[in-house]
Amino acid sequence: MSTEDIYFYFFVWLAIAVVLVIAAAALLIGVIWCAHRIATLASVALEVVEDIESNTKPIWELDTTNQVAGGLLGGAKAIEENAGMIVAALTKGDKSDAA
Repeated sequence: MSTEDIYFYFFVWLAIAVVLVIAAAALLIGVIWCAHRIATLASVALEVVEDIESNTKPIWELDTTNQVAGGLLGGAKAIEENAGMIVAALTKGDKSDAA
């Protein structure tokens, strides 16, 4: 092998090495850019999740609301029953006064 052949192969492999290093650097830059983009999108998603959480907290209080409404309904039925009895008593009294 002559000196010219050695220099030729040296520069060929040097060029290949430079291309590989540039390709690896480009891939690394691409990975870093994607990681930064993912981090940005994750922070936006976290904000949206926090908004969703604050907007759905009242849903978890529906059980308490239903219990209170049930209690109010029971009270309203008792008032209605008592009012019906009062009306019946007054109506009975009116019939006996008319006779």
